[in-house]
Amino acid sequence: MTVTTEVPAREANRRELATMLDRDPAELTDDARLVADLSLDSLAMMRLLTWLSARGVSVDTDSCLLANVGEVLSLLDKVAFPGLSIRVTEGRGISLPGVADVSVRPQRHGDPQARVLEGQAFRLVPPRPDDIGYLYGLAVDPDIGFRWRYRGSVPSFERFSSEFWTSVVVQLVARRIQDDLPVGHVVAYGGDMSMGYTYLGAVFQPEYTGTGLAAQAVAVFVRYLFKTFPLRKIYIEVPGFNWAQMASGEGILFEIEGVLKKHEYYDGQYWDKYYCAIYPESVSSP
Repeated sequence: MTVTTEVPAREANRRELATMLDRDPAELTDDARLVADLSLDSLAMMRLLTWLSARGVSVDTDSCLLANVGEVLSLLDKVAFPGLSIRVTEGRGISLPGVADVSVRPQRHGDPQARVLEGQAFRLVPPRPDDIGYLYGLAVDPDIGFRWRYRGSVPSFERFSSEFWTSVVVQLVARRIQDDLPVGHVVAYGGDMSMGYTYLGAVFQPEYTGTGLAAQAVAVFVRYLFKTFPLRKIYIEVPGFNWAQMASGEGILFEIEGVLKKHEYYDGQYWDKYYCAIYPESVSSP
């Protein structure tokens, strides 16, 4: 006679979470911290949010980052209750998904081939004239400006405005779906369309760093670029001091195609600079 032991729902969810993260379930105790103990980075957090969404948990942007495994499992315990949401505002950055895990939603009305540039929490829209002041503030914010275009220097507002469209293929502002407030900036720049490549950059407000929400918006933008332009690859230039935010994507979301040794100066030392490439094969049709 075969005896079947039913696994409690919480433990079944723990096992599924462990499979997604490629971890031993024994590591995923309720008090295991997602960042400090499991070393989950910002790109991997995108996978967690997408996985939770597929399980019926919606995402909201006004609460705190999930801190440990127990909080994740508690959300799944309650998923049958209507109105449940995760609210995310801060975090430091879980095995990385492909860009295909976050879809560009099809247009609800009109041409079915049109796309709404929208993820779970943010939508991407063209810059408005009154966005320039906000985007300048992002570029010079001491908490994030060193990771962005000017590497911590402070250009004049006039210089920033005059260079805003220089070498840009397309750029969009990320806005919160719930209230239309701007939260970040994504841009495709440089490259050579005749050769089928461009470069990708993104910057978001500090409170969204590591939450996975910014990574979702960037994934939506990547899919848009491949669907709109005849691109063979999209390059990302990553200075070494930014590498920890996206290292889990190597070999899954992107490939490292080159490293310039001790190329970027910041914080009293020289850092390597990584040239990474995203290929269309990592993006499937919705």
